[in-house]
Amino acid sequence: MQRNIGTIDLVVRAVLGIALIGYLAKDGALMPGSDLGLLVGAYLIVTGIFSFDPIYQMLRLSTCGPLDRSI
Repeated sequence: MQRNIGTIDLVVRAVLGIALIGYLAKDGALMPGSDLGLLVGAYLIVTGIFSFDPIYQMLRLSTCGPLDRSI
């Protein structure tokens, strides 16, 4: 797995994933029909943690710049 998510993309994914899961889980109970939203939020968080997105790989995209040497 070669890294294909840059630092800014990583931070945006983490924030959006946490916000989405937090919104769906508000008031301590999950809303009915929120399964897809939870999966999307978890996907964003996991891809941010591993700095690898299989969808980006299929589309041959990368948000890592040539000078992005973080992590």
